[in-house]
Amino acid sequence: MKERFKTSIYIVLATVLAIVSKFLPFSIGTYIFDIFVLCIAIVAGFEMCNIMEKCGKKTNKYFASMYGIFNYIILLICAEGNTINFAYLPLIELGSLVVYFFIIWLSQIFVEKTQGLKQNTKTTLNSMIVCIYPGFLFCLMLLINHIDAYTGIVNLSMAFIIMIFVITYLTDTFAYLVGRTFKGPKLAPKISPNKTISGAVGGLLGGIAGSMLVYLIIYNVNSWSVVLTQYSLAWWHFLIIGAVASVLGQCGDLFESKLKRIANIKDSGSIFPGHGGMLDRIDAMTFVTAFVFVSLIIITL
Repeated sequence: MKERFKTSIYIVLATVLAIVSKFLPFSIGTYIFDIFVLCIAIVAGFEMCNIMEKCGKKTNKYFASMYGIFNYIILLICAEGNTINFAYLPLIELGSLVVYFFIIWLSQIFVEKTQGLKQNTKTTLNSMIVCIYPGFLFCLMLLINHIDAYTGIVNLSMAFIIMIFVITYLTDTFAYLVGRTFKGPKLAPKISPNKTISGAVGGLLGGIAGSMLVYLIIYNVNSWSVVLTQYSLAWWHFLIIGAVASVLGQCGDLFESKLKRIANIKDSGSIFPGHGGMLDRIDAMTFVTAFVFVSLIIITL
């Protein structure tokens, strides 16, 4: 328990430092946060490859886990001059996935011809699954991180990045505390025996509380309140985002638990003593990030 607590402190501290770095001048902090996100995506990608292989599905581990870097290059190209509407970025992101599929496929053919190794087409498809989850979904946070440049609204990215982390953390914390206190019927005993329905409800309330907390911060900080006035956002918008994001985050947690069940492993990795792997830490956040990104597309249309 002591080791788990210490690791939790390090995780929270690293996250806070990465977010706070966005206040640095000349967009330095924006790129520091990009590196933070990319490192997480790469490590989580490696772990997902390991899970796939334990399930008997071979992957091109290096290409699959490095999709985030390719994604980031596309983002920087699109951000140059800020001439592309933010609403078009999902299409560009999907296009980048298709291009990357052919890159992996061609690399498989190259290996087959030059090294005489028989490559299975399924390997390419399995690799693309890793590119999508967690790569593509989590790397949407990179786009959120650069949304200020596309919209011209300062602190829009900061507000919604904070929302992602706060909703995810409070959902997880409330689910744990409420579930442990009230116990009751299991939520999904075959997937995650420790999760209860009471914990899920507590997590939902935690997610809503987190989104409302972010709303109050934005509302009371003059330099941030323009985010609300520019897009006519009310408190109930944040309540809805918090509720849906919390539910999706818990679904993301269950989804990764199901993958681990199939692979017959307890943790996705061992990078965090007492906590498991990187994918264990971002399983919920990956789904939350994707939903918040979609919400931002709708808000900024």
